[in-house]
Amino acid sequence: MPRILLVGQETGGIGKSTIVRGLAEAVPDAPILEVESVHRLTEFKTGKAGTPGSVHHFEMRATREAIEASGGKAARSELDDVINALHAVKTATLVDIGANTSASLLGILKDEAPTLREAGIELGLVVVVAAEAGALADAGKLLHAARDWAGGRFVVANAVRGAVDPALLKRVAGDAAVTHLRQFELEDVTREVLAAGQLRGIGKLDRASLAKQTSPAVAGRILRDLTAFRLAVMEAVKPAALWLVEG
Repeated sequence: MPRILLVGQETGGIGKSTIVRGLAEAVPDAPILEVESVHRLTEFKTGKAGTPGSVHHFEMRATREAIEASGGKAARSELDDVINALHAVKTATLVDIGANTSASLLGILKDEAPTLREAGIELGLVVVVAAEAGALADAGKLLHAARDWAGGRFVVANAVRGAVDPALLKRVAGDAAVTHLRQFELEDVTREVLAAGQLRGIGKLDRASLAKQTSPAVAGRILRDLTAFRLAVMEAVKPAALWLVEG
């Protein structure tokens, strides 16, 4: 039974794409369906949906207002290609759902999940949360929407903007599995290197080249900090990644 792991959050800018990249590092052969207004996972090769280790981008309207302005029928049909791709899945697959789209897609999956299960396809959900009240509220809604059909539900608490309140996190997560990604204080030059290659590029960094661009001391710090960051992300996604491949 192939499994599909959806990664979602209505609130933007809280590190969802980082979690998707961590899952892709943990399960490198998993195809990625990117349901976003802008193609962000540019470090991956592009390919048809289902191609191992590749990303297939489904362009969505950029804002909730744009979706609503298109009319109910147009907004629903916009996700038809995504649903068709889910029905065609043959192997463990990741789905990166952009901001303003998660609730719409999960609403459709409430009706589609039984048919997918009959076809031998199981769905799981990862929701990324941060300290913002809006992100926590949205996470609770998404987890609730998936409770009847998601075979696995996971929450990653990203402390990039501060620690997530434990009591609120427990209330929002319910019986979902919770992991944490601690806050990292990265130097500007380290952030630039990370932005250039993302998680996938960290293992390919060459200290000698970095030292020429900066200095031996700075190159060492960049490598240590980014290696620790990559490890922390992969630890945060480990339960969800194991669920995906154990199917």
